[in-house]
Amino acid sequence: MTSTPSRTSAPTIAIVGAGRVGSVLSRALRAAGFDVVGPLRRSEEGPAVDLAVLCVPDAAIAEAAASARPHAARIAHVSGATGLTDVDLSLHPLQTFTGAESPAVFRGIGVAIDGRTGGDRALAAHLATALGAVPFGVDDDHRASYHAAASFASNFLLTVLDAAEQLAAPAGVERAHLAPLVRQTVENWVASGAAAALTGPIARGDEVTVARQRAASGDLVPLFDALAAATREVAARKDDA
Repeated sequence: MTSTPSRTSAPTIAIVGAGRVGSVLSRALRAAGFDVVGPLRRSEEGPAVDLAVLCVPDAAIAEAAASARPHAARIAHVSGATGLTDVDLSLHPLQTFTGAESPAVFRGIGVAIDGRTGGDRALAAHLATALGAVPFGVDDDHRASYHAAASFASNFLLTVLDAAEQLAAPAGVERAHLAPLVRQTVENWVASGAAAALTGPIARGDEVTVARQRAASGDLVPLFDALAAATREVAARKDDA
């Protein structure tokens, strides 16, 4: 078994996983002054380090952790949905990545952290802060709802925007035409929340226009109905306020 180094305030780090997050994170940690090995492929055996950060699919975390454990004093993962069963700490950047971003991509974003001990949590917070990010705690009991929130804010948002693009295309309206509306809507939400920012026919109670929109939605009617029902609930909160 390879000996592991002592735990230090400036840990040596191995990044395991050469995908999008692993590539960006390794560059960012190096830029922050850490001694970083990798990103390594899961099949590669790394040197002894203070911390191995697993940037692998959730289903591969247990196996990757077992492989890294003989060579690392601590193990971390970057999953938002997986608990600490196989690792000591976790850091989940609340951001979407392509893999080509500069190290500056972490500046100002949130990073969900957790750890088995106070020292593990302190290390997770230290790494997030060193990247220029803002750490916040999410424990195992709340991971599922937290990760679902991230999907609503990113993945499902793209599904809605894709539907908007499909409906706009026959009229010759392009993505670039919709983009300023999307940006302003997000800025209004950031400033005051969904209920206060909500506009449009449902907010006005204009059901005639809503019916016309629904009739024009074609294959997207089931999605329209689900979103309209949820939007009515948001509008009700606005009325209550």
